[in-house]
Amino acid sequence: MQVIDEFKDLVSITQRLEWSNINPSSYYYTPKTGNPGRKASTTTLKTDGSTCSNHDVVEEIKNILGIEFLCYGYVPITDELFDRGFLINHKKVYRLMDENKLLCGKSITTHFGKRTFIRFRKIKAEYPLQHLCMDIKYIPINGKFAYLLSIIDIYSRKIVGYVFKKSIKQHDVLWLLKNILPEKANVPMTIRNDNGSQFIAKSVRSYLNDINVAHEFTHIATPQDNAYIEAFHSIMQRELISRYEFDSFYHADMKIAQYIFTYNHIRKHGSLKRRTPASVWNEYFNSLSSDKPPIAVSTENTARFFEEKIDTNKLNMIPSNFSSKMHFNLDGFSGGANFDYLRASESINNYFCKNSQTIFNFLSS
Repeated sequence: MQVIDEFKDLVSITQRLEWSNINPSSYYYTPKTGNPGRKASTTTLKTDGSTCSNHDVVEEIKNILGIEFLCYGYVPITDELFDRGFLINHKKVYRLMDENKLLCGKSITTHFGKRTFIRFRKIKAEYPLQHLCMDIKYIPINGKFAYLLSIIDIYSRKIVGYVFKKSIKQHDVLWLLKNILPEKANVPMTIRNDNGSQFIAKSVRSYLNDINVAHEFTHIATPQDNAYIEAFHSIMQRELISRYEFDSFYHADMKIAQYIFTYNHIRKHGSLKRRTPASVWNEYFNSLSSDKPPIAVSTENTARFFEEKIDTNKLNMIPSNFSSKMHFNLDGFSGGANFDYLRASESINNYFCKNSQTIFNFLSS
């Protein structure tokens, strides 16, 4: 542009544009205001020669979609409109349906009652079991899938319980919650999950409401709202699932039990200042004093989370009917599997050597 302005009165504009290597159409182009292209039509032609407004077309689309069991997209809707006497292009049908939220997946409606969605995305936990997150992970097994339902404690990042089955139903969620949560929460407790059918079930929401535990749901298609359990499943995918090909459901069950034990007791967590979830969990209860709220669990060294004998004077929220025979008792591994199968066998063997007497006493009890 400097050459064009400098020789303005000496050389023709054609020559100056040629020197500057600028296309004349680019130089003379004047941008236009408003949306480009032709304005959208406001009427639609019919096969009988008459015209109707776009509002009438939208109402006809709603009538078509109102028919039971019809979940048409814009292409089938175009064919249906043509059969009803409308001469309309599929692109216009898409535009009208998009503007009125009639496309498949654009309008999300549910009939599961009122749900409380989260207000603040980042969780700040001050003590164990104040905030919990749960989710379901797909585990591939010989071309098929099994499902892992796990619950993580945000304060310590500890997996406090899990269920591994070939299908997860709402009664599985209830079973897990009833063996983890107290009969009645005396301090604020919150559990967060996505909008899976197992979690939005009326029985699950009613149970949590009865025991005074707040139930939060993530926003639609927003896994970031459930980041803690999603992060655990991502770590598990990288460290376990992607490294093993499971021969059977029982093989996967064994490996998952071993991995979660390693995750809780051996694997150091970056966000915990390179400590293990179990050590953070124990540290809180070892320093428990009268100015801290009583929680529904205790340290592994004093009273097992799932044992029936609990010091109720110190932790008055713990129910007395906890089952001690659940396979997801994570305070000690009792599955009898050989830890040499794990890639981290050396670390696990060292851990067991240092804690052999304690573990032997626990498994023998």
